[in-house]
Amino acid sequence: MFVRQPHGWQQLNTHSPNQALLEQLSHLKLETHAPHWDPSGSSTALWLPLTEHNQWVGLLVLEIKNQINPLQPDYFAPLTAHLSDELARHQASLPPEHTQRPLLDMLQGLHEFSFMLWRTSTLDELLFKAVDQGKKVMQIDRIAIFLLAGDNKMKGTYGTDIEGHTVDEREFEAFIPPLWFTEHPQAQNGYLAINHRTQLYHNLEAVGEGWSAYTSLWDNEQRVGWIAYDNLIHGAPLAEYHAQLLKQFSFIVSQHLVRRQAEEKLSQLNAELEKRVTERTLELQQLNRQLEHTSRQDPLTQVPNRRVFDQTLPLEWRRAKRHKLPLSLLMIDVDHFKHFNDRYGHAVGDQCLKRLAQTLSSLERRAGALFARYGGEEFVILLPGQNAQAAIVSAENALHAVRALAVPTHEEQPDGITVSIGVATLIPDAENSAEQLFNLADNALYHAKALGRNQYFMAD
Repeated sequence: MFVRQPHGWQQLNTHSPNQALLEQLSHLKLETHAPHWDPSGSSTALWLPLTEHNQWVGLLVLEIKNQINPLQPDYFAPLTAHLSDELARHQASLPPEHTQRPLLDMLQGLHEFSFMLWRTSTLDELLFKAVDQGKKVMQIDRIAIFLLAGDNKMKGTYGTDIEGHTVDEREFEAFIPPLWFTEHPQAQNGYLAINHRTQLYHNLEAVGEGWSAYTSLWDNEQRVGWIAYDNLIHGAPLAEYHAQLLKQFSFIVSQHLVRRQAEEKLSQLNAELEKRVTERTLELQQLNRQLEHTSRQDPLTQVPNRRVFDQTLPLEWRRAKRHKLPLSLLMIDVDHFKHFNDRYGHAVGDQCLKRLAQTLSSLERRAGALFARYGGEEFVILLPGQNAQAAIVSAENALHAVRALAVPTHEEQPDGITVSIGVATLIPDAENSAEQLFNLADNALYHAKALGRNQYFMAD
C-alpha cells in the first residue's frame, strides 16, 4: 500500500520500496477515483484508490498472478473503505518525525504572532488580528473570540463567517447558551476541550458538523472569555500537535488581552483623572477670580475697596510722572454720619451708604477714573490726567448729586444728607510724591469740614 505525502508517495511495508512502481506513481495523473487494471505478462495489477472527502490519501496495489478471471474491483470496496478511514486517522496523528516541519513552522508563526499582537495600538485591533492571523498561523478554518460580560452573558468581538472571512461581531451579546463545551469537564477546569464530532454553529444556529474546540481566556484565576475553533469550511481533521498549539495560542491571546485591557483601563482612568483635575482647576480658577473680586470689592457698597485704591494710586502716580500729566484726588466724607447712625440705626446707615456709593460711582466715566470706599463713611475719587479745574467740576457734581438724593436726617441737617470734599491736584516730579497728594486731599477735607461742611475745599 502506498500513502500520498506532500513530498511524494511512500510505500507502507517493511520491504524495500518498489522503485519501479514509485516511479510510475510519480507520473500518474490521479484524475479519477476508479480502479485501474494493469495487465503485464503472466500477472495483472489492480490499483485501488483510497480516498477521504474525495481526496487521494493512498493507493492499494494488488498483484494477481496466473488469474484468468481476476476478481472485480467491487469485491474490494469494503476493504478500501476501511483502509481509507484508517489511513486518514493515521495521517491526522502522524508521529513527531513526520510532523516536525509543519509543527516548527506553526510554533515560529505563533512567536511572530505574539510580537504582532504586542505591536497593536488598541484592544479592538488586537482582537481582530488575533482572529484573522490566528487562522492563518494554525491553519484552522474558523476562530471566534468571546468575552464574558457578567450576569452569565457573553459578548462578541471578532469571528469568522461560514465562508471563512473575519467579521466584526462586537454588536453580538447574549446569554451563554448550553453548548457542549460549557459543561465539558476540561472546560470547567480551564483546559482545552475538543469534540471531534459535533454540531457547528454560527450566530447560535447549527450550520454543519465537524470538530469543535474551546480554550479559556484567563486573567490570573478569573475566566474572562473563551476562543472557539472549528473546521466548518474544509473539514480537515485536527493533527495531534494542534492540542498544544491551541493551548499556546490561547495563552498568548490571554496575555495580550489582559495587558491591553489593563493599559486601556489605566488610560481611561488617567483621562478621567485628567478631566477631573481640569474641572477642578477651572473651579479653583473661578473661585480664585471670585476671591480676587471679593478681596477688591467693598462687601457693603459693592464698589472697589481701600485695597484697590492703595494699589492704584502708586501705579497712576508713576504713569502720570512718566507722561508729565496731572493727577487729581477727591476725599469725600459724609457729614454728621455718626449722629445719623445713632438716630436711625446701623441698618438704615448702611442703606444710606449704599445709595451714596451708587450715586457717586456713576458720576465719573472718564478712562482710568476710580471711585472707591476708603473706610467707614469716607470715599475717594482718583482722576488720572485731570487738572485742578476738572477736579473741581467733579467735586461740584458730587455735591449736587448727594443733595439731590434728599436723604432725610436730623435737625442739624434740614436739607438731608450732605458730604464734604477735599480736592488736591499735583503733576508728579522728583519734588513730590503720591503720599503728598493724599495728604493734601486729606487736609483739604479737614478744611472743608471746618468751613461748615456741605462743600469742597481745593488744596493749594
